[in-house]
Amino acid sequence: MKTSLLKLSILIINCTLLTSCSRLSLMVFIKPPVKFQTEKVPPAPDYSDYNNWHKPHLRGEDKTTDVFYVHPTTYITGKGWNQALDDEHVNWRTRVLPLNYQAATFYKDCRMFIPKYRQAIFYSFVDKKENGKKALEVAYQDVRKAFYYYIEHLNEGRPFILAAHSQGSYHSQRLLAEVLQDSLIKSKLIVAYVLGWPIKEHYVKESLPIGVCSTATQTGCLVSWNTESGNPKLSLVEKIGEGEPIVCVNPLSWNLDTTYVPKTENLGALQPNKKTKIDEIILDYCDAKIENDALKITPPANQSTLQMPMGKGNYHLYDYSFFFQNIRENARDRIQAYEQSKRHSEAQSRLNLQE
Repeated sequence: MKTSLLKLSILIINCTLLTSCSRLSLMVFIKPPVKFQTEKVPPAPDYSDYNNWHKPHLRGEDKTTDVFYVHPTTYITGKGWNQALDDEHVNWRTRVLPLNYQAATFYKDCRMFIPKYRQAIFYSFVDKKENGKKALEVAYQDVRKAFYYYIEHLNEGRPFILAAHSQGSYHSQRLLAEVLQDSLIKSKLIVAYVLGWPIKEHYVKESLPIGVCSTATQTGCLVSWNTESGNPKLSLVEKIGEGEPIVCVNPLSWNLDTTYVPKTENLGALQPNKKTKIDEIILDYCDAKIENDALKITPPANQSTLQMPMGKGNYHLYDYSFFFQNIRENARDRIQAYEQSKRHSEAQSRLNLQE
């Protein structure tokens, strides 16, 4: 993993030099002014305090399914290696970007559990020393702590979806390997949408007690993809995957084959309208095809307005929003399939008792 991150660092730098640099592209290279020091890490969160969760009001008791969502990196620059949870500017950025364009796909149907965590600063992923690794470990321990608090005190027996992106997915693949060893937790998992971080197939086979989803209604499985154009300046799949097979599910078909799926199957992307200043759903937004373990799309019509800090053709920021409505409908389908399977199992158990 350390070698992969070093290669990623070099590629991002080269990419930035070769393309027009957005402000965000340059900001990711701002290194904290001090080395990682344990005693300087911000205070750990207490997850019994609602203030340490984003949008705790989205927990309507009328909903039968939960989502535990781990957000991506929004701590881009700072004085330390981990975000302080009372940093309101970073918390604001988390709310208006990943929560609005990723987590929101689940708001209508599920109770939401979105922990604030001492995320590692973006530079951690390109750090050549141990500082970034230590910062990422602090972040993971918060995610782990939040999840177990959720299960023990907030879940109330409900089935759940795990959703994550980028740094959140980096932590979530490890979290799944640990928590799903518990058969009760595993039995409650509907699906894990772990997007925006290349997950190696051998990791799934060797470390996870679940497989990759291969149909639209399969449950107890993992979904992942990384969105890019046919020839991106930087491919996370290529550089982090290092030639190993990477998990990729097509969100327009929800299977693993390499069949091209036209944009007419795209139920709607969530995109900001710069004129009205209001987010809108755009139908038939983009197509999708699995190629070399990446999710390839034709550049969308509004390509010139998109933020691509990792270089032209890398749609990392849009892994959820390009397929916003497809993810929403798929989550509903998997919830229904899970509930039907549960009712069938319960009915079968009653029949067995009567025999």
